[in-house]
Amino acid sequence: FLCHYCGHSGRLRESCPECGGKLKFLAAGTEKAEEELGALFPEAGILRMDADTVQRAGSHRKILDRFRDERVPFLIGTQMVTKGLDFENVTLVGVLSADSTLYAGDYRARERTFSLITQVVGRSGRGKKAGRAVIQTYTPENEVIGLAARQDYSGFYEREISLRRVMEAPPIRDLISVTVSGMDEAQVLHGCVEVMGALRHYFSGGGEKILGPSPAGIAKVNNRYRYRLMICCENTKRVRDTVAHVIKEFSNDRKYRGLAAFADADPME
Repeated sequence: FLCHYCGHSGRLRESCPECGGKLKFLAAGTEKAEEELGALFPEAGILRMDADTVQRAGSHRKILDRFRDERVPFLIGTQMVTKGLDFENVTLVGVLSADSTLYAGDYRARERTFSLITQVVGRSGRGKKAGRAVIQTYTPENEVIGLAARQDYSGFYEREISLRRVMEAPPIRDLISVTVSGMDEAQVLHGCVEVMGALRHYFSGGGEKILGPSPAGIAKVNNRYRYRLMICCENTKRVRDTVAHVIKEFSNDRKYRGLAAFADADPME
């Protein structure tokens, strides 16, 4: 196995090193999908487009040219195959693990899932032949999955904007994240609490809301722990200057040497 965040690799275990229980692997990546298709259709050609196959310059275009010109039956890929492709002979598309982006833990998760599914569904039946899409999901009753399958853009917008109003999330209000990272988790958490206290002091009496601290969505990268605060606010110059001032004071404090802090407005993750 290989961790794409820190580079750590090791032998893939069949059982848990702590309790000895058998591990069950649920993720279905592009290589696994290619393997399964190869077993089902051993005579058919299969192309795969993911981060491993498009590293060389021009490889992305070469794969798509082969798919079109050689009429290769199967093209398997990550999200890079969902956008902008127009092949009139494609009549069937499939989405594996459509739930994988639905529970990502940020306010854009539903929007991102709806966008992904509607885009990939739209790759099928673009010519004279009718198209079909198959969506594999563990939660077929989820309204986002249903709306995406029906290509119901208006219905999704009405539901999503209502939820954003309740959450006071963009575009209703802005979000600014402040992330603190370091090698020692306890020190990182303590530093994040200190940043929160300073922000509450400066924003006292204002309409800003501060949520957290909590571990970031990806809590550890390259052996550095990451904790995050979220500020629900209006992204004005006063707010930006205040956040910048707090981060500068924090970075200059010798107590927090080894920690890093940064802010991001309306973060994508």
